[in-house]
Amino acid sequence: MTALEILPLLKHVCPRGNGWVASCPAHADSNPSLSVSESDGRVLLHCHAGCTPQAVMNALSLKMADLFIDSNPQPKIIATYAYRDEHGKVLFEVVRFDPKNFKQRRPDSQGGWTWNLNGTRRVPYHLPEVLEAVLVLVCEGERDCETAQRLSFVATCNPGGAGKWQPEYATFLKGKQIAIIPDADKPGKKHARDVARAVIGVAESVKIVELPSGKDLSEWAAPFGTGTAKELQALISASPEITAKDIARWQTAPPSELASGFRFATLGELMREPDALVSWLVEGVLPTDGLSLLAAKPKVGKSTLARCLALAVARGEEFLGRMVAQGPVIYLALEEKRSEVKKHFLDLGADGTEPIYIHCAAAPQDALVALHDEIKLHKPALVIIDPILRMTRVKDANDYAQVSNALEPLMSLAREYGAHLLMVYHLGKGERSDASESILGSTAFFAAVDTAVIMKRLEHERTIQSRQRYGDDLPETVLNFDPERRAVSLGPQRSEAENKRVAEAILDFLRVSSEAKTEQEIDSAVEGRNAAKRAALRQLVDGERVKRQGNGRRGSPYTYELPYSCPPEIPGTRVQVIPIVAESSINKG
Repeated sequence: MTALEILPLLKHVCPRGNGWVASCPAHADSNPSLSVSESDGRVLLHCHAGCTPQAVMNALSLKMADLFIDSNPQPKIIATYAYRDEHGKVLFEVVRFDPKNFKQRRPDSQGGWTWNLNGTRRVPYHLPEVLEAVLVLVCEGERDCETAQRLSFVATCNPGGAGKWQPEYATFLKGKQIAIIPDADKPGKKHARDVARAVIGVAESVKIVELPSGKDLSEWAAPFGTGTAKELQALISASPEITAKDIARWQTAPPSELASGFRFATLGELMREPDALVSWLVEGVLPTDGLSLLAAKPKVGKSTLARCLALAVARGEEFLGRMVAQGPVIYLALEEKRSEVKKHFLDLGADGTEPIYIHCAAAPQDALVALHDEIKLHKPALVIIDPILRMTRVKDANDYAQVSNALEPLMSLAREYGAHLLMVYHLGKGERSDASESILGSTAFFAAVDTAVIMKRLEHERTIQSRQRYGDDLPETVLNFDPERRAVSLGPQRSEAENKRVAEAILDFLRVSSEAKTEQEIDSAVEGRNAAKRAALRQLVDGERVKRQGNGRRGSPYTYELPYSCPPEIPGTRVQVIPIVAESSINKG
């Protein structure tokens, strides 16, 4: 048997490296732990939980001998693909054999087959369906066309595979939307460009759709891949159209690019290129055609901040003290109540004329496709998805591959339409010193976005900070909330606010102290980080609000007191005892 014959007997199969992973049938496996691959003419099984290959095969009701791949099997027909003319008449067939091989045959006059195509008219695969369709996928082979049909797409290919596209095939694609799905190898990429060249002047639009995984459409799609019809439609929608400029560039591209897709420049050429200018939706924070993440724990105010941003962009007003590019906004409130969204915009002073398009409900099943259509219609400057996991339905936010595949269509949308996509997301448990590490599943999310904005609710204030691919990071800064309007504004940096708060606490402590206090006594009496207390003491001493004595060495520690003497209070009252000084003791000189 081969691995492809064993995989249908397993559950939760997905590609991994040069093989697959699946749930082990020999034990209760909630987290797929069985690796499956092929090497040296046999199927390799390895359960990371410790089950033996014998136990796995017993659970599948198979023998250990079934792990060995027959090296000299007899060819057998496993599929036939009929090529029909415009009226449905069979012109010829492509026959697939196991071991993998292809032959072509045409009907003879006795109801049998002649194994050649001499004098036979060639047409694209699925021609009758192609003629009726608006969107047509062009694949490299018939198996992928059948996979596309299973996903409810009309697909075609040319007989003979890569490199065999004929110019006359383009006439059947006149006025249609073409999405070319290349195999993930050098011949496949070159074939995709050949097809695009042939049809770009005939079809309504042409796209080359790169799949995020798998060697071809069939491997990417179920049952052993991760692709679905909705995901494929989203990839098609997000892929840019091929233009005449692309065709011209291909004509002069070096052989390496035509073969592999790489575009090389010498170091000298790279250094002579003009610097790319970054345009901003929010100056210095959110690039116009970028992807950002707004992350916070529940009830910190991330949705409030997102709506404040939406209104600022729609009006072209400053946001957090920064200039904003004005434009329409799409706001997907996938968890918020309509009444709450309405009330907040009213509190902010919105009058209803602002170009903000609001969806307050769960995301539709074909959310990415629908979002592409809405972006194309409204041409927004900003799209807010709140929260992102309600849109992408990623099952495991810590799975790098899942997150990357889910975010890739969103990145393509942002780049294609020049809109900024802001994704609202939850911080993980616990507070970490590195803001990016606070993001649940941070490796994938943080790598994908241009800007990560992190909000926190601390004991004394809320803060905001950013980590950015472009521009300077925003340091952790106090975020002020207006309780009546629920508007936001920036305060001082957190360190400055903390130092100021600690300084006032130190002054309060020294005011009620009858003698100078050491740093250890101040540390015990005043709340806050010791580093903040040291910084506050330095500022107070430098500003001459506190007097320091001692040299800070053993036997003479630093002590601190107010630069003037405060008379003690009478116990039980707020009345201070003011000593009477005889007039004769006053220095009149």
